[in-house]
Amino acid sequence: MTRNALSTPARAVAATDRAAGALTFLLAAGAFAVVLSGTASDMFALDRFSVPKELALNLTALLAALLLAANWRGLRATVPELVLGAFVVWSVVSAVLSVNRWIALRSAALTLSGFLVFLAARRIAQRARYPVRGREDGPDEPDPRRYDPFPAAATRESVLPRVLALAVVAACLTGLSQAYGVELPGLSDARAPGGTFGNRNFLAHFTAIGVPLVALAAFRARPGAMRTFWLLGLVLCGNAIVLTRSRAGWLGLAAAAVITILAFAIARRTLFAAGHRTRQLAAAGGAIALGAVTALVLPNTLEWTSESPYTETLTRLTDYRAGSGRGRLIQYGNSMKLVGRNPVFGTGPGNWFTEYPLVTTTGDPSYAGAEPIPTNPWPSSDWVALLAERGPIGLALVLLAGAAIAAIALRRLRGPDPTAALDSVTLLSMLAAAAVTGLFDAVLLNAAPTFLVAAAAGLLLPSSREFVDRKLHGRARAAIVAVTLGAALAGATRSAQQFAAIRIVDNGRGSRTSIENGLAVDPANHRLHLRLAARDCVHARAAARLMPFHELPRRAVARC
Repeated sequence: MTRNALSTPARAVAATDRAAGALTFLLAAGAFAVVLSGTASDMFALDRFSVPKELALNLTALLAALLLAANWRGLRATVPELVLGAFVVWSVVSAVLSVNRWIALRSAALTLSGFLVFLAARRIAQRARYPVRGREDGPDEPDPRRYDPFPAAATRESVLPRVLALAVVAACLTGLSQAYGVELPGLSDARAPGGTFGNRNFLAHFTAIGVPLVALAAFRARPGAMRTFWLLGLVLCGNAIVLTRSRAGWLGLAAAAVITILAFAIARRTLFAAGHRTRQLAAAGGAIALGAVTALVLPNTLEWTSESPYTETLTRLTDYRAGSGRGRLIQYGNSMKLVGRNPVFGTGPGNWFTEYPLVTTTGDPSYAGAEPIPTNPWPSSDWVALLAERGPIGLALVLLAGAAIAAIALRRLRGPDPTAALDSVTLLSMLAAAAVTGLFDAVLLNAAPTFLVAAAAGLLLPSSREFVDRKLHGRARAAIVAVTLGAALAGATRSAQQFAAIRIVDNGRGSRTSIENGLAVDPANHRLHLRLAARDCVHARAAARLMPFHELPRRAVARC
């Protein structure tokens, strides 16, 4: 009896360690899945890339939730975790109240999955930092004397950020292969060089956010082959971002660079004492600059219509008087009208697309009412989307979570722990890149950047005291686990439905039979209903129920 009693804590710690190991493998696999996944399709130009990535994210999150639930005994959360959890709950309520709950499910599932990936990464980081404790939290200030800038042991804490960095480099390689004439199956030429993202802007956003992770890997690599490898990765990142000609990507990279320099300057005493020098920062910046220069001088196969495409993009970096910049301002102004129509919970996740026809104005370049898909699936800004779709309270929760994360990271910049300081530099730079790119485009509304930011934030966020620490037993714990797993399963199932429909329709080459079979799997596919609406009133009415404010479904119903 005594032996069993003494062995129980050890067994609990061992079980938690096994769970952390499984989570590490899961997130590593998920990182490459969301980057490289895609499918061939002639009908679904955007969804053939976005839907497989969403499926990869949602499945990873579902499996992570199962592993977390197996070792979960109570509600213990820091301020960022608590606020992000509140945002997830708010998003679910907003989704329930939305017009098109199918679209809301798709968007809310990404929010939930990102949160679950964040929690899984936090668990990995906590167990790696404090492996000898029975609990996973650890002290506020780890012992700086244990710091090794070049760890010989491949701990979970050091390996997983490198895996994420490697996924960023892999994403760049898929885009560069397009730019320099290497043909890879399944890639789209419509918005090259988008690589496995299908859109050059999406690749630029992902890369700009991921560059600080690649720089972190270079900092922590031993001088020699491995450091050269990661510096070469930065060269590829710089090359890819320039070739995309994405203004949001360029501005996001600039923001990351500025924050990196400022944060490094604040933490210089701690980092210098640990062996990190300014020349390492200069080497990382030089590698990115070299990539940018090679993008300008090396011949590529991209077919730009301008004689000086990169100069033109640079000169119009913040131009909002004409072109896409002016279109964004019109779209932002119209989107604010949706806030007035839905001042508390917003339109619901993803339902900006559903309700935007109600507020569009004459001359709005982002709206083509006669088209089956009259707008992009999202507004051209994460921040506008948050405000319009989840209301002012939803936006405030995200800002509060970001502020809490930034405050913890800023405090650790001046602390004695070099690991926390360098992690904080990287995290602040990534948050800056995500915030700036999200000002001008839909970024964290997509699966790959959501996974990258959630996983990196969970791994790099320094430890802090828990705001809530309460054990849960019996029905309360079972209810929370059941609801969370049920929601994660619903999100993964929705993505699987969409993916199956794409494959069915594409394999049938868009025939009526294949579309009907696709709708049998995915009955909420507005686009497929519209393909049959001209000759079938059942499908016309179904399309109108899904998109009651869109012009084409209403026309189809009027003909019935």
